[in-house]
Amino acid sequence: MKFLILIPALFIFLACSSSKKSSAAKEEEEIRLPDLPVSELDIPVRIAAAPLLEKAEQLVPLEFTSDAWPEYMHPSCDFRYRYRFIRGGLQITCVNNIIGIQFGGNYQVSGSKCLCTAGIPVTPWISGNCGFSPQPLRKVNMSISTGLHFLPNYHLQTNTTIIKIQPIDKCEVSVFSSDITQLVMDSIRSSLATFSTAMDQTISGLTFTKFISEVKDSSYHKIRIGPYGYFLLNPSGVRIGQLNFIKDSFSISLGISCRPQFSSDPVTLTPVPASLPALLQTENRNGIRLFMNMNYDYDFLTKILQDSLRNKIFEIKGRTIVVKDAALKGIGNHQIELKIDFAGSNHGSIYLRGTPTLDTAKQTLSLPDVQYSMEGVDLALKVGRTLFKSKLRKTIQGKSYLDITAWIASNKAIIDQTLNRQLIKDVYTSGTLKEAKIIGMAVTKQNIQLQVFIAGELKILGGNL
Repeated sequence: MKFLILIPALFIFLACSSSKKSSAAKEEEEIRLPDLPVSELDIPVRIAAAPLLEKAEQLVPLEFTSDAWPEYMHPSCDFRYRYRFIRGGLQITCVNNIIGIQFGGNYQVSGSKCLCTAGIPVTPWISGNCGFSPQPLRKVNMSISTGLHFLPNYHLQTNTTIIKIQPIDKCEVSVFSSDITQLVMDSIRSSLATFSTAMDQTISGLTFTKFISEVKDSSYHKIRIGPYGYFLLNPSGVRIGQLNFIKDSFSISLGISCRPQFSSDPVTLTPVPASLPALLQTENRNGIRLFMNMNYDYDFLTKILQDSLRNKIFEIKGRTIVVKDAALKGIGNHQIELKIDFAGSNHGSIYLRGTPTLDTAKQTLSLPDVQYSMEGVDLALKVGRTLFKSKLRKTIQGKSYLDITAWIASNKAIIDQTLNRQLIKDVYTSGTLKEAKIIGMAVTKQNIQLQVFIAGELKILGGNL
């Protein structure tokens, strides 16, 4: 924002070499700039997958066993069995909020059978098993699918279903002359279903409420941005895209619709709502289209000028000129006055007056009717001739202006540098400015109002979160 804030001061100061051309007085009339479109900020977020996959490995149990393992389960009087499933590594996919988890593994099972009378075993148990030494473990593949939902109240919800449980090796117990593979698979399915339900219940308890509350408070209150004024985001909509897993990263987009403001006034007049707008689930989007009102009173702009110019030393034809002070004010009829006080070898004051004019098509700010006057004879004789009758004045006589497009282009590298930096540990931003222009301006006796448009891209890259 710094370069936009400095534009008024820059083009006014450049006008020091303009012509002494007077303009007819204009009636002071109220200027109301048109309402701006809603700003849309959509920021892709990419998060390194490795730390999250490690968490998933910890979340999914390594073993699924029968109840009371290694003791037997007794589904009937004449039959008992026990099983253990040991899973392998997880394979994760995620496409548009649908998370797939595939994993293979090995299982072992043993069972026993006897004769019962009146519900009481009356013969010894005859046992058989699969996957116990010296036999190898039996193989099975399985997969589950989880649908991820971001709710309007900023809660998470998942819906997990079992997609496949496929035995690669069957378990046939020869003592019984029976295939108990399906019995084991049904038992594993039951254990996996219990885990899936517990996971969904756990995730449904997750909420961003505390974080959102903090964001809300800062979004509807003005925030001081260094010496450049106060920024108000003023969001009217919040959205989130769809989660995807590509190569080594998870990606999703975060979006905000807002009516931002930048001003010199620290007071927030916008009422703070009880909550942020409901979260909207959308497709992934990318790009920033920012329309912003900027409103600065002359005391604030004077402070910027003073910080930039005060005690600046110039050497002109062997004489030392020191800028001691600067002041900017509105003088009515949409005109401004810039006063610069000098000291040193020469002393006095220069007054510049004119009507700032914006050409939105050419993106130029000009002072076509700029006038100047001086106080201090020595200054007028020594400095005036140098500054106002130089070759520079003759070159741009009557056309004093600042080429906004060229100025932004010359500073684009610096602007992009601020968009590509580390925010906090392991979190970085990556972005570029594509377009920036002033689309409206109003000069009153109390303030200067600007409307700006900024287009670009900004991404957030997360490492080990």
